[in-house]
Amino acid sequence: MLKGLKSAIKWIVAIALICAIAVGLASINGLKVSRTIATVNGSEITEAEYKFYVEMAKLQVLSEQGIADEDAAKEFLKNGTVEDKNAAEYIKDKAMQQVIRIEVAVVKAKEAGISLTDEERSAARNTEGMDEMLKMYKVSADTYADVMEKTYLADKYYTKLTTDDPEMFVPADDAIAAEINTAYALVQHVLVSNTPAASEDGTVPETEGYAEEAKKKAEEVLAKALAGENFATLISTYGEDPGMESTPDGYLITETGHTLDGQSQMVAPFTKGSFAVAAGEVNPELVESDYGWHIIKRLAIDETHADYATVQENAKNSLMSKNYEAYLDSLIEKMDIVKKDNIIKGIKVKY
Repeated sequence: MLKGLKSAIKWIVAIALICAIAVGLASINGLKVSRTIATVNGSEITEAEYKFYVEMAKLQVLSEQGIADEDAAKEFLKNGTVEDKNAAEYIKDKAMQQVIRIEVAVVKAKEAGISLTDEERSAARNTEGMDEMLKMYKVSADTYADVMEKTYLADKYYTKLTTDDPEMFVPADDAIAAEINTAYALVQHVLVSNTPAASEDGTVPETEGYAEEAKKKAEEVLAKALAGENFATLISTYGEDPGMESTPDGYLITETGHTLDGQSQMVAPFTKGSFAVAAGEVNPELVESDYGWHIIKRLAIDETHADYATVQENAKNSLMSKNYEAYLDSLIEKMDIVKKDNIIKGIKVKY
């Protein structure tokens, strides 16, 4: 489906750094502002920093929702919901949680006597060669540098914790295995196209009534799949996705629909349909996308898969990140956190 089912990624998905990973700052929403919008034990979080995290959270949520179209994104940010909360407010809350976690790590790092070397600080504040990016996203070099400096310090705090106790955040093997089949889906599908393919001489066949007949065929194929007929045979007999020939073992995708290399993203309905069922199951519903109808079967991801070591390591790192988040959240309860709600309320989430 890397040929027939991927939608181009128009912006780089930015995932907020919570553990010891220096993030690639791909997209930033910022103005040159320096008002303090919150403090953690007296350590200040500026409005500009918060806006950075709002943008990070926004891009992450849009990616999770499979939204890349500008008009769709604007509509979602205005009227959409996530976990029964207005999308924009959900994004702002997520951003606040993330920026406070980082600030907590900064505070604890300083309490532990951790600081950046001159070389580390220079690397954190280096914006050489980033003029176009800074200009495009209207972020000041100082804001970028401030965020990165705190990120470096938070990274060093994580490193100290895991040096003192290497097993502190390491998840159990069974938790890693469960995370693999939660965060990833290995799927095969039968695509029944809603439009006829052009003939070899370029002639476009008659399209009237084609979609209706194609849907009937897709329903018949789905019935066969649910009845237990060999899925590989159904693919070879009815499938119209060339990718299934080149990737017969199935597509390995993340919860956002991205392929493992991050270079391609499946269309949202396909991703949703893939994660809607457990490994070993055929989705009992026809999944419709712009390409036609999909009959989807999700497969188990085990040690025999060529990319198992990669997803295993990714799953482990993801759980370590979540464990670190939980640790920071436990520290938050013991800290004096003050938020300036009047300023925060006035910050808008825009596309």
